[in-house]
Amino acid sequence: MQKILLATDGSDYSLESLRKVIPMAKALQAELTILAVAEEIPLLRGTEGMSKKEFDALINSINREAEQGLERARQLFEEANIKVNKVLRAGKPAEVIIEEAEKGNFDLVILGDSGGGGIKELFLGSVSNKVVHQVKRDVMIVKRID
Repeated sequence: MQKILLATDGSDYSLESLRKVIPMAKALQAELTILAVAEEIPLLRGTEGMSKKEFDALINSINREAEQGLERARQLFEEANIKVNKVLRAGKPAEVIIEEAEKGNFDLVILGDSGGGGIKELFLGSVSNKVVHQVKRDVMIVKRID
């Protein structure tokens, strides 16, 4: 049995990418783990840009969004009768994906090539690039087809 790590940011594009994995997962009878990363926000000391209440609300929003994306991905696979494990972690996405791939001894890491556009696309493109070059596992990049 293959162990596959599926990284998702919960976006529609990410879910579209994961949908393409369903036939492969069924054929391989793979053990699937879906990973979502709630990105940490670097804090600048000595600034007065945000109150604790505002900061806590922002962190809660980021965590909630990551959890919702993870749940949407789980539902996608369970609707296709594929059982998945869910993992939600906080940190820098590329670093967390690499760490989880190594720690979990996965055979394959799957992620999309980019996000939904603009800044997000640039960011996620850099995540997939970093994962491809640094993880010591096979990586499959699901390309966007417009």
